[in-house]
Amino acid sequence: MDAERYAKVRALFLAVEELPTEQHRDYLRQQCGDDPTLVDEVLSLLDEHDVDSAMLEGNSAKHPVLPPSQTASSPTLSPFMPESGAIEQRVASGESSGRTQRQFNRRKRELPSKSGSAKSKHGRSETDSSGERVSKDRGDIAQVTMQGAQRTHASPRYQDEAAPPRRPPSPGLWQSKVRRHRRFNSGWLFLAAILPTILVGAWTYSTVVKSLRGSTANELAGVADNVQLNVQRFLDDQANLAKSWSQQDDLRRAIVELVQSDWSDADSNRLKNNPVASRIQSQLQSLSRRSSVRYSVWDRTGRVIAASDERSDMIGTQVPPGGAGYLARAIHGDTVLFGPGTLEPLLGEDTALSSEPVMAELLPILDDESNVVATILIHGFGMFESFDQIFRQASLAGGQDIYAVDVSGTMVSNSALAVERLLASDSNVSDAGGQARRMVACRLRVCDPGETKARDQLATKLRRRQPLTYAVFGVSNGDNGSMLTPYPNYAGDSVVGAWRWIEQYQIGVVVERSSDLAFQTARIVRYGFITLGCMLTLTAFLAASMIAKRTAIAQAAVHPLSRYQIVSELGSGGMGVVYRAKHSQLGRETALKVLRADRDNLEDRLRFDREAKLASSLSNAHTVTIYDYGRGEEGEAYCVMEYLQGITLYDVVARSGIQDIGRVLFILRQICDSLGEAHHLGLVHRDMKPQNVMMSMDSSVGDWAVVFDFGLAKPLHPASNSYQTTETIWAGTPMYMAPERYREPNKIDPRSDLYSVGCIAYFLLSGRPPFIECDPESLFALVLTEQPISISVHRDEEIPEEVTAFVRRCMAKSVDDRFGSVDELAKHLDQLIPKYPWTVEQARTWWRIHGDELD
Repeated sequence: MDAERYAKVRALFLAVEELPTEQHRDYLRQQCGDDPTLVDEVLSLLDEHDVDSAMLEGNSAKHPVLPPSQTASSPTLSPFMPESGAIEQRVASGESSGRTQRQFNRRKRELPSKSGSAKSKHGRSETDSSGERVSKDRGDIAQVTMQGAQRTHASPRYQDEAAPPRRPPSPGLWQSKVRRHRRFNSGWLFLAAILPTILVGAWTYSTVVKSLRGSTANELAGVADNVQLNVQRFLDDQANLAKSWSQQDDLRRAIVELVQSDWSDADSNRLKNNPVASRIQSQLQSLSRRSSVRYSVWDRTGRVIAASDERSDMIGTQVPPGGAGYLARAIHGDTVLFGPGTLEPLLGEDTALSSEPVMAELLPILDDESNVVATILIHGFGMFESFDQIFRQASLAGGQDIYAVDVSGTMVSNSALAVERLLASDSNVSDAGGQARRMVACRLRVCDPGETKARDQLATKLRRRQPLTYAVFGVSNGDNGSMLTPYPNYAGDSVVGAWRWIEQYQIGVVVERSSDLAFQTARIVRYGFITLGCMLTLTAFLAASMIAKRTAIAQAAVHPLSRYQIVSELGSGGMGVVYRAKHSQLGRETALKVLRADRDNLEDRLRFDREAKLASSLSNAHTVTIYDYGRGEEGEAYCVMEYLQGITLYDVVARSGIQDIGRVLFILRQICDSLGEAHHLGLVHRDMKPQNVMMSMDSSVGDWAVVFDFGLAKPLHPASNSYQTTETIWAGTPMYMAPERYREPNKIDPRSDLYSVGCIAYFLLSGRPPFIECDPESLFALVLTEQPISISVHRDEEIPEEVTAFVRRCMAKSVDDRFGSVDELAKHLDQLIPKYPWTVEQARTWWRIHGDELD
């Protein structure tokens, strides 16, 4: 159909569409005269024209917004993406307002194009749902792919009848029926048995844990409050008792008499032998009813003026600096609790002291005028034993570890667990007379032993460098609280606890319980449900396997790809995903290319078919080999091809930079072998670039190049049995495309591949593409009008003119200035290669250095 006849058909169709149906034939006969063929063509279009569909598509059409510099008919370039290698050129057309919406929709539609139309024997052109016009002419079938913008509503949606709705392809590669049934059976068994168990178990476990945490928190807090109350009440009672002793008249007057005596420093011996000291001792023994009671008296200057008989040698000495604070508080009228601990801060190192922990009361002595004249220390009346008994009884009653600490984090009561660990770790500690338990209170710093063994750390200096446990750190800072998240105690055991601080006496109470015992019930519930879940899971999988096994033989051969096992994904392109696969029976590794689910439309399927068919017609050793092709059970297209083990030319440059001239010529010669076969069969690759040439090491030849990815290949002369797409898309990688490909996308010339070969040579020799530009329009301008930078500039060295001339000729802007054919290019390479040899040994060296991590 020429342009004149096309315009006539279009005008008649638009005119007759406005008339009633019964007037169509009469009107056309009047207009066409003696041309009945023209009448039949227009009537054919009218019969298949759907007004409602036309209105729907016209109303939903989106028109591109063109820049002011472009007219409605000028091409618009979309941004270029290197990965996909495609630059789209779409032509937008429309007519101005002033027409009805129906007229606009009708104008927007295109009648069959001049270049792509062909009548069937019935005078009709058939079109499928994706705009694929299928022309049938007496058994010679030629299919031409048309874009949606070229499709007409007058064409039917399908060739013969409405195609049944098709389920979209699965997102994965494929699944045989065996695996689908196994997955299905496992799924419903999981939902029916395992999932409810998991949900009920999770709910039960969380409820039990929540309840246990609440009850454990309440119990620990109650014990801590009770021990705190008992300790505070005991210490208050002891302080009041000692205070009553200090205010007894005979005792008070004896001390006042001693203070008011005129004694000089030289009379210390007379102080030691003063009978008043004996009177004080006897008074205290009488009041406390204990013969073990001891005392020491200081005057306001801090000098010892009286002491028990066994400490009489300290009379006349001054209080050590560590005890001055205690005396100062007592002189101000306070009753001061000292200990538990040693008396070293008050009586000094040289005094014969008991190794037992001591609790004492430090009290002021008043004269008759209520002035503080001295300070007395009273101890040895069983205060520590009673204090320690409170914690021991509480620990035995609750099965918990309860102990007291001071502000420095040192344990000041006897923990049964600490005593047990101490005796087990220190063979030098004797348990005679309960000395070991009393020593614990004076030296155990309650810290987290960390990764060290707790028993080896209980009585060593290393504990001074370790951080305090969570509970002791809180209580020593004066806080009250609890911790139900398990933490390590001083022995390294996992515990939960609560603590209380007694501010008046600077003593903290810590209550701890083993986390295993605290949450034992929750752990039993958890393990019970885990065991039940494992049993149900095993039962479900066994049942699913047995069900799947019954149908395995019949289902194994359903999907043709069931013979291949996926190893890994190699990459994803614009149309397909490529996997590394292995044939189950032959064990041969292959590259399996599958059409992507989002590209599963008629036009892309035809392109995929064409790539497989065209590539399978090539047999050159430097061209990828096609093993198999077909469609799966769900209609997904696949292609099984040779697995190329190596790296692309792009990776070669990325690993080692610019390449030796001899190596470049050697590689180009192999590429020419592949392209030569394709061109001789009338096939143009159209997407030659470094990423589409795979390199590997051959032991006898050296570098071995294989050309792949014929997804954009086109025949020079479309055969009747091959698919040909109309070019509304500039296909290829822009920086390697020949200038004429931009000007005339529909024109196919083998010399376009020679331009791309020149670009590859430039890339290998310079380490850069010939043109690099982010903006597509700027890149097109460079390719169309500019020459690339000299290779010598990139290499920073001069290269032979004949090599530069060779690359320049390949990349000539005009096709007539290039080599006439790939054979001519190969002959020229044969002349250059002897001058720039590249040996097998050189190739081995390169691959040993840069290709050692390849599989």
